[in-house]
Amino acid sequence: MTNADIAQPGLKAPPATPFQPVLSRKPEPGHAEKDVLPAQEFINLLKEEEDYFPGEQTQLPLMITRLRKIFYDKWGWNKDLIRRAAAIECRYEVTITDTPPRDNSGQSHIKRKPHYKDNDEVDKYRLVTYRNNDRVYGDTRFGQVPRIYQKDHQEVLLPDGSYCDLAHVLAGLDAYNNPQFVSPLPVWLGFLHKLVPHCDSNMDLVTWLGDIATSAEAFVFDYLRHNERPLSPEAEQQYINSNAPGSDMLGNIDSYAIARSYDLSGASGRRLTEILEEFYLSPARAFFMQRRYALFCDAVGLKWDGTRFTNEEEWLRRYRPQLRDATTFMIYSLTDGSVQSVLLPLEVWLGRYSDVVKADILLRLFLKTLKALI
Repeated sequence: MTNADIAQPGLKAPPATPFQPVLSRKPEPGHAEKDVLPAQEFINLLKEEEDYFPGEQTQLPLMITRLRKIFYDKWGWNKDLIRRAAAIECRYEVTITDTPPRDNSGQSHIKRKPHYKDNDEVDKYRLVTYRNNDRVYGDTRFGQVPRIYQKDHQEVLLPDGSYCDLAHVLAGLDAYNNPQFVSPLPVWLGFLHKLVPHCDSNMDLVTWLGDIATSAEAFVFDYLRHNERPLSPEAEQQYINSNAPGSDMLGNIDSYAIARSYDLSGASGRRLTEILEEFYLSPARAFFMQRRYALFCDAVGLKWDGTRFTNEEEWLRRYRPQLRDATTFMIYSLTDGSVQSVLLPLEVWLGRYSDVVKADILLRLFLKTLKALI
């Protein structure tokens, strides 16, 4: 990703060291521009999903969960990340497969998720298909992938030319409605969570903190895969671009901005899609775009005085261990269930790979971009 990829007003040319993209004018790596929908078209698809549940469209906490589960509901989402919403059923059948099925044109419409075995990547795929008892189509589309999930449609093009992942918005809003800390302990031992790897906020973990942690996790596996050879700045940037691309990070930030700008309890009687249209597409969008970064920073405890974060070092002391622990969760979730899947996260938690994880550097890169945008 080059300087031209980051449409960040007032941001100087990026340094030779890695940087954290947020506001990007190109889709994430591997996502072709021709496959990206305009925001309005994707929101229209979300409206169809809302309408599948007549009479419940304005029950925002319930609807946000249902929409989120189209994109995220495996690999610990129900068990660990948003437990209170575990029993809410998604419209579609979601399965994890090792082999991507393809349609008649040879295209695969499911998302690849890298996992690791002996530090090498192995392919896993998340498949979303119609059930055989769909209320609209019956069994006529059984086994087919719905259009909303095809070709990574969750990443959309906004009116200003930037890219934003609206599924990340859904994930953040669902966590906002169902707050909890995250730890490997069962619920009944939750009072001991500070004695083990943990994250204080599931909203942080399913949005910006989790995405930055996937960059750190990729650093660790690359380091081990190449016989503990340090990563080059170019390799680090490539992993940041892939694991925490600008469109994902913008969606993460916007989930906090929307949560701070709207009543998500359902009391307003509004649909989520009405809120998204107002936030992203209405004449009022300029107001929200100007405030989105300030709202995010306030939500995560950063204090901006107009020129700097006055509590930056204090904030970093709080979030360094949070990012370290988030990285242990990511590593555990992506390993194959062998002894390594326990030992490696434990070693990361105990600090063995702190020079590889680079928690302080990754957090500072994020703060540097926020300063340029706020």
